[in-house]
This record gives sequence, structure tokens and C-alpha cells, in this order.
Amino acid sequence: MSIELTVEQVAFLQGPASINLAASGRDGWPCVCRAQGCAVARDRRSLTVLLSARRGRELLDALDGGSSIAAVFSRPATHATLQLKAGHASRVALNAALKACNARYAQQFADELMELGYGPDLGQGIVNLMAASDLAALRFVPEIIFDQTPGPAAGRVLAAT
Repeated sequence: MSIELTVEQVAFLQGPASINLAASGRDGWPCVCRAQGCAVARDRRSLTVLLSARRGRELLDALDGGSSIAAVFSRPATHATLQLKAGHASRVALNAALKACNARYAQQFADELMELGYGPDLGQGIVNLMAASDLAALRFVPEIIFDQTPGPAAGRVLAAT
């Protein structure tokens, strides 16, 4: 049985969160890459994360080699943080909806940072940086979800298979 994300979790994951992906390389060392968007499936049981294939080469190689995946989503304005883990992730074909997801995410994330007082130059830089022509898409089914928001509840399991 798989986890069904809550409506609130879906909104959080698809909102202006800082997204980092991690895997273990074939040599056992960690590989980390910033993601640039997330699309949750209609049934709320899987998600697709987007990343630059060039910047995420080591992570993609690790996942191709059978590594598990961890994804951390953290909202800059509140530091609210969710961590999702799965035993594997699969590459999926990029389509128009995922490209639109990437553009929407870049603008939402830039807007969030500008609302926190970062200048428009940074915001535009983020949008430009995330307009990657080499996007890769990874789909996974979360097997465990943690609340990683700093504080006494950090590390609490929210859902598990």
C-alpha cells in the first residue's frame, strides 16, 4: 500500500519551497542536487521532481545505479520542512506540463525570496538559472514522510508504508 499525500502536503510540495534531492553514489558517497519544481500525481501517491541534468549528473548516475532517493522541501518564509524518501526513482519523459511546472516553480520561489527582502536581481537570476534547457524528470512513490521543521517535532514520521 502506498502513501496518499494530504491536500496540504501537495500544496506545500508544489509551492515555493527550496527542494534538495539526495542519493548515494556507487562509491557510497552522497550526491546532492537542487531541484527546480515538483508535480504531484492526481492520485497524490507519486511525485515528479525536476532538475538540471547537467548539474544533477552525479545524482542521476546514482539513481540509475539503484540508489534510494531523499527529497527535502523547505519553505523559506517559515522554515517548514518535509522530507520524503523512497527506495528508487525512475526517469520519466519531459512534457509540456512539466516544463510549465518548472517555470511556475521558478517564479514562485523567486517571488517568495523577494518577499523576504531579497532584491529583484536575485529573483530574476533564479528564474533565469532555473530556465534550464536540460531538464530531467524523476518520478518516485514516497515510502516515508518526515516533518523536518526545526524544533521539537523535527524527525517525526508523518506517514509510512
